[in-house]
Amino acid sequence: MDDLAATQLGRERLRLEVALVDLPARAVVEDPLLPLGRLDVLSQGSVHDEELGRHASRLGEEPAAFELVQVSVEVAREDALECAVRERESESIGLDEAQIRETLAGGREHRGALVEPGDVSRQMLREESRAARDIERLRRRQRRERRGELVALLLPTRPLALLEAAPAKPPVVVLRCPCLVVRLHAPRVRPVLEAVPNFSEGRDEEVLDALRAALSGPARLLDVHVDADHHRSVFTLVGDETALVETLLAGVALARDRIDLRRHEGAHPRIGAADVVPFVPIAREDMERAREGALTLARRVGEELGLPVFLYGDLAPGRGPAFFRRGGPDELQRRIDGGELAPDFGPARLDDRAGGVIVGARRPLIAFNVNLRGELEAARAVAAVVRETGGGFPGVRALGLDLPRAGLVQVSMNVEDWEAAALHDIVARVEAEAIARGAEVLGSELVGLMPAGAAAAAAGAMLRIDGFDESRVLELRLLA
Repeated sequence: MDDLAATQLGRERLRLEVALVDLPARAVVEDPLLPLGRLDVLSQGSVHDEELGRHASRLGEEPAAFELVQVSVEVAREDALECAVRERESESIGLDEAQIRETLAGGREHRGALVEPGDVSRQMLREESRAARDIERLRRRQRRERRGELVALLLPTRPLALLEAAPAKPPVVVLRCPCLVVRLHAPRVRPVLEAVPNFSEGRDEEVLDALRAALSGPARLLDVHVDADHHRSVFTLVGDETALVETLLAGVALARDRIDLRRHEGAHPRIGAADVVPFVPIAREDMERAREGALTLARRVGEELGLPVFLYGDLAPGRGPAFFRRGGPDELQRRIDGGELAPDFGPARLDDRAGGVIVGARRPLIAFNVNLRGELEAARAVAAVVRETGGGFPGVRALGLDLPRAGLVQVSMNVEDWEAAALHDIVARVEAEAIARGAEVLGSELVGLMPAGAAAAAAGAMLRIDGFDESRVLELRLLA
């Protein structure tokens, strides 16, 4: 049976003694759950007919190491862990297996009689079970040899409260049956950060494929959004600071070598081939890590790639990408030459082909566009009404853009505070303002990824469910 039915082995009635002696300090004793479908339920030391019929000559051989056993343990304030117990090739025995000895005694004696005198299996059958530390036996052969296959243990049914801070030497959890010791450790995996680099390329498939390859590791590439009218691509990556810096450095280097801004024509403003590279903390408390990662990348881009780098967001309060893009690369160089501003890293002159790079740390935002059928002036007027600086929604940046390849116009937005400005409210306002100006809303577009809370809020509003948020979504609750 391969379903999830399980038997709790630790609650068996033991005729002799529980095989837990000399427990380590701070040990927590737990009864493991083993899936029935993965076990061969045989009495200890029995001789299986298959072995007698096919492998009798091998009964005395030195056994191989233990099968790999993988155990997950949930501990309060600690991460789960997995640990393999495979150091010894002998088997410690201290259980009478819930009096199976009496139940199957006749069968075992009958099989034992078929074994030649002096065989190790006969000696094992006659040996008395004592404490685990007192008896060492050769590991019995399984009905099917499955070394190297993972055996799942479902442990525990409740959190283990250690009631004290983790000591320098990690505590242990002892499984009552089978006799395994699982070592605990402090959390090893740090929460990931997000990076959303924007490149000034949205048409050349060879360059886009090269960017995908460069940005595929060691950080994890989650999403790629390409827009030919914007002539821009947006990549979404996650990883720790080190993985993100190495991956992004490779992407910026490739963009420097493969993208030529002198031939670039696109609807979206830009000042570089690798135009903007933000580090984003998924958890608010990780903002300092995002700042450190962004600073490391900025320094290395300036020193190793020879590109001017400008800081923004949490690294340069009051400055956003628009502060540098105003007027394009030529205007930015004029401002540098005039002493109005200077790169934070790298040379004081923009690269002729690749321009500069804007690097920063910021909170998660939603890049969201609404496509209209109408005139460009209508899109620009709607953008002016909904953006924060025009008295619209807080944290909303908006532009009216022409999309000649699609034959449409667009209200392109960055929603920097989706909790203060809900997407469904923004779309409703855009639609009302567009209709008032003779334009028609055809659809909307998400650039990259968005927080689950924003999607849940929009769904709850459209369905008119009071109090609906991400906590009411099944899969998200299971991950919590």
